Amino acid sequence: MSAIVITGIGAVTPSGTGVEPLWADVREGRRRITGIDRFDAAHYACTAAGQADFSARDHLPSRFVKRTDRFTHLAVHAVRQALADAGLTVGEDIPAERTGVMVGNVLGGWEFAERELRKLWTEGPRAVSPYQATAWFPAAPQGNICIDQGIKGPARTFVADRASGAYALIGAAESLQRGHADMVIAGGVEAPLSPYGWLCLETSGLGAKSRASLQPHELYRPFDAGHGGSVFAEGAVFLIMERRETAEARGAVIHGELGGWGVSTDGYMPYYTVEPTGEVLGRAMTTAVERAGVTARDIGAVFAHGSGVPFEDVTEGYALREAFGADADHLPVTAPKAGFGHLLGGAAPADAVLALSAMREGLIPPTPNLDRPAPGIDLDLVRGEARRTGRWGHTLVVSRGLGGVNACLLLRS
Repeated sequence: MSAIVITGIGAVTPSGTGVEPLWADVREGRRRITGIDRFDAAHYACTAAGQADFSARDHLPSRFVKRTDRFTHLAVHAVRQALADAGLTVGEDIPAERTGVMVGNVLGGWEFAERELRKLWTEGPRAVSPYQATAWFPAAPQGNICIDQGIKGPARTFVADRASGAYALIGAAESLQRGHADMVIAGGVEAPLSPYGWLCLETSGLGAKSRASLQPHELYRPFDAGHGGSVFAEGAVFLIMERRETAEARGAVIHGELGGWGVSTDGYMPYYTVEPTGEVLGRAMTTAVERAGVTARDIGAVFAHGSGVPFEDVTEGYALREAFGADADHLPVTAPKAGFGHLLGGAAPADAVLALSAMREGLIPPTPNLDRPAPGIDLDLVRGEARRTGRWGHTLVVSRGLGGVNACLLLRS
């Protein structure tokens, strides 16, 4: 099988535009979660989020901005960055018919949809934008990326709760290995900061609740004794993925490789997040490692899902034990997303690019807000400050979603 390499990266996150500000924040343990100022969140359980300082009108045509939702704006801009980083132009360097797009998303575009539905009830149907039907649905970024870049190859959108972005990267790798495309743009995007979108996250039971004793940036606490759920964020992270021989033939700079992946579904009980032993998630971990042709002792770090949901944190620890046994004692585990927020559909792509940065620099970033490990979590947790270990070759990225959807990625430096 051909090796699948990453030759371009684009990102818009609460840290800023590009991977560099995100990596700088993560490396130093800086926290970017703030009180929500996008709408009045005073009556919500969680009034904090990771908000991206991004004005679409500064980067995209005004007509395009008017007929699309913010999650599409974020995605299109991040994809443009990724292509520029890879030094590729679709239709010139890569045929449009041999270029694919794979996108992970959870909520769709509710900022646009809410505005138009409000018009429906206050002004009547003729006041609603004709783009309502095409602006909100989860596949809107996929379609608009294809239009913006003139892409005519395979394109898919994956909606698998918080594992959506991981499934997009896996879908890209499989499409390349099967010869369906020569280059695939893959990643995830989320823009949950609207009253209804935020309500959906609140009623999911996964979100943290604001506490008088904690500042907004202190709320998201993976693996900590005070963990109480995720603090969500908006953003987009996209990767350019190619077969190694294609990338080398054009002299591309290779950031790293997606060496292996594994998926599994708990099938435990309706609407329950995970089964209680971690066995099924552990199987996805071992599949990813075995596909890459390595062992647990070759892994230098684990970028955990780290949702901060107590039951999920504990069972993620169980899964690492299930997968790697005593070798789990020597696996440094981190969840840097606690500093900028859980990007939902963009979470796994963000962890993947952070893992590549970490391996290149030989430094494992810390998990913010991890003061005292929760009972039942027996892991080598990286906390406080970044841990300098020297360069290593392989990192495991863990992603999971409601309904027991598991997807794990093995990144190779």
